[in-house]
Amino acid sequence: MAQKFDSNVWEYPIDEFSPHDGNLKEILQRQIGSSWDFNKDEWNKACSTINHVLNTILKELRNQAQKHFEGLVIYEDFIRQASARQGLKINEPDEFDALFLFYIEGLRLKEVRLTDISDQYLPGQIRLRVEDVAQLERFPSLKRAGVFEMKSGTCLINTRVLQEQVFKSLMDKALHELTLRCGNSSENLTINRGSRPPTMDMTIISSDGKSVNADFVPALILSQESIYVPINASSLVPITFQRYGLMKWINKKNTIIDEEDKNFIWRSCSSSYERCMFDLCDGNKERSYIRTACRVMKALVKQLRTRPNQAAVLLSSYHLKTIAMYCILLLTVPSKLTSHSAPLNGVREALGYFLTFLELVLEKECLPDFFLGNEYLDKIFPGSYFSKIRIKYNLFDKEDPAKVQAAKYGLPEMKTVLAECFEVRNLNPRVVTFFREKTLSV
Repeated sequence: MAQKFDSNVWEYPIDEFSPHDGNLKEILQRQIGSSWDFNKDEWNKACSTINHVLNTILKELRNQAQKHFEGLVIYEDFIRQASARQGLKINEPDEFDALFLFYIEGLRLKEVRLTDISDQYLPGQIRLRVEDVAQLERFPSLKRAGVFEMKSGTCLINTRVLQEQVFKSLMDKALHELTLRCGNSSENLTINRGSRPPTMDMTIISSDGKSVNADFVPALILSQESIYVPINASSLVPITFQRYGLMKWINKKNTIIDEEDKNFIWRSCSSSYERCMFDLCDGNKERSYIRTACRVMKALVKQLRTRPNQAAVLLSSYHLKTIAMYCILLLTVPSKLTSHSAPLNGVREALGYFLTFLELVLEKECLPDFFLGNEYLDKIFPGSYFSKIRIKYNLFDKEDPAKVQAAKYGLPEMKTVLAECFEVRNLNPRVVTFFREKTLSV
């Protein structure tokens, strides 16, 4: 099991239903109106394509970095993440997310907390300060580009410049070189690039017209920690987690962020911890039922967006995965809260908890980030960086308020579609109360 947590491969999704569920999967696919599965050959072909393209681009990115920016080092491999790594893809393997890691050789950086205009600490967001300004002479190209900027006597990394002037430039040069060598194709693949900072998104089109999207994100390793994670009631396993910094500069109106701070923001990324949450489902039936319920809800939301349904319009894959992670934590991690509850008996009951949590989330117009201010996080990641953060962040804060307010009116249709496919009669009331009164209190 320990090797699983170190794995850096795409994960083919496998649903798990209990004997108690009977033919629930067939009923769900009929009522939702679509199958969320795809065959293994289709998956393997998409994974092979994405691995080939990202490895080819990464190799050229490394070459271009060495040529144009002294001290900028890009790692040889990329980090697979999000649904395609977590075993949560649905419908078709058409989108993959990955980080490519970099550092500035020999440059000492210190994390600095970021506050809003009211001087309130913003959880999960930081700035990076250069500890020794004299070091900057070793990086003339980065310096000329404007990556290092003085603000109130402190030298900070300008994330907007780093993204726009350095990494976008490197990506353009890398793709240009590949085009010259391969005639705008590599083994009959065409690559089109966009940019949605901090993501460098690509559409890869094969000769048969099939397309695969890749979100390729530069990430700086901020820290590394080893944590003994409770994989079950009797076993703790040491797992190494890397915490990444993603460039988060703001290019639109945000009234709570000081204008002078907007070009210096990094997000403290928790993706390696998130990956672990779904790795914990392997070999554990209860958690596998929750992961399966998450895929069901993703399929339902995707189908209902065509109506459109108000809840489906609001809810993203990450929102649904966040609810799934709360289910995993509160229902399957040994604690005083859950020790007397009966184990989950299948996907029907997992869906019951999922819909109950979702209803509370939509009523309160609040879905706290799982890794920020989660008072229960220490139960699964004891002593971790994120377990020490006490301030919550509502994921709906960055959504359109009108959509958030309207979303609750879409829930009845969700329940109607899933009629007789979920159970709520045996839910642990203490878990539901904890989620409502503790988790959702922001």
